[in-house]
Amino acid sequence: MLLYIHFPFCRSKCAYCDFTSYANCGEALVFSYLTALNREIAFASERFAHSRIDTVYLGGGTPSLLSPKQIEGLFAKLRKSFPDYAPVEVTAEVNPESATSDVLAAFRDAGVDRISMGVQSFSDDNLRAVGRIHTAAEARAAIKRIDQLFDNFSLDLILGLPYDTPELIREEAREAAGSAPHVSAYELTLEEGTALFAAAEEGRVWLPSDDEVADYLDIVTDTLEEQGLMRYEVSNFALPGRECKHNSGYWTREEYVGLGAGAHSLIKTDAKGEKLPNEIRFASPRDLNAYIGGVNCVSAFDDVPRAEMSVLSADEIRAERIMLGLRTRDGIPEELLSGRDLSRVEKFTVREGGRIRLTRDGLSVMNSVLTEII
Repeated sequence: MLLYIHFPFCRSKCAYCDFTSYANCGEALVFSYLTALNREIAFASERFAHSRIDTVYLGGGTPSLLSPKQIEGLFAKLRKSFPDYAPVEVTAEVNPESATSDVLAAFRDAGVDRISMGVQSFSDDNLRAVGRIHTAAEARAAIKRIDQLFDNFSLDLILGLPYDTPELIREEAREAAGSAPHVSAYELTLEEGTALFAAAEEGRVWLPSDDEVADYLDIVTDTLEEQGLMRYEVSNFALPGRECKHNSGYWTREEYVGLGAGAHSLIKTDAKGEKLPNEIRFASPRDLNAYIGGVNCVSAFDDVPRAEMSVLSADEIRAERIMLGLRTRDGIPEELLSGRDLSRVEKFTVREGGRIRLTRDGLSVMNSVLTEII
């Protein structure tokens, strides 16, 4: 089982961000949230007492805003609540401006063995343009601090920012590959309701075209692979053995439990650890007060109010297996596509060892391929 824990607080909201995150919240609200989160952890430990926790991922928001004492308390709660707590990977997300030596040491001492840091760009112009509150120099200094305490960490880059050029993208990819054993390179998605969406709609900011961003991803892929970081998922690259186990579990549709505001879960087993007749997906409320109130008003995990819930049909599960699996270098079993006409997308696929995966060109037009297949 994968365990995801969400810490939704940030110092400021990035212009592109549509995640469940809130800026400039007082200590009282953070305390109330952590209290509710600890309560939900206890509920989850009872509901999933028969499940083994394989990986833990603390995301956000900005988990590096937690104090060392709060970090210690959160992971102590996990160890106390889950008697057999022994995950093979524990990741914590950080941002450069808050990834201090004390915070990083607290994560390490609490059992975190992998850090994921959102650099997004090594260009100060880009960072300012999208509302990041750190500089490229601060990111480089944070990388050095992380490298002193962790041998497994990842850096995030965003492609398609206002000042991106082929030359800049190549240099950023080269620097990232020389700094970390894992790099995630995501294409910028303009989400309605964000500050960057409004700025682009009103012509106050220029963004590269879709074709230019596709070229940037090709540049990143070439540069990272030249440095030994191989593409194992459409947006993720790693040295051999440094692939993210937690995220890989999402792509193979392992059971996962999300705790905290806005967190998502995919439940496959009942309280006895036996397989449910139908898989269930749900999400917690994004609103902080709704989440806190909902957790505090119940006494069991299955009673916590959910913002959305669905029971998955066999067709939906099959479609998800195809969609998620084809994102990865391992692809999917050929039988998943049995009876489907693939003639129009055959040139974008490779068949090998009873499996089918997308070529590099196929990954570039993945959405179109998936539309044709599914």
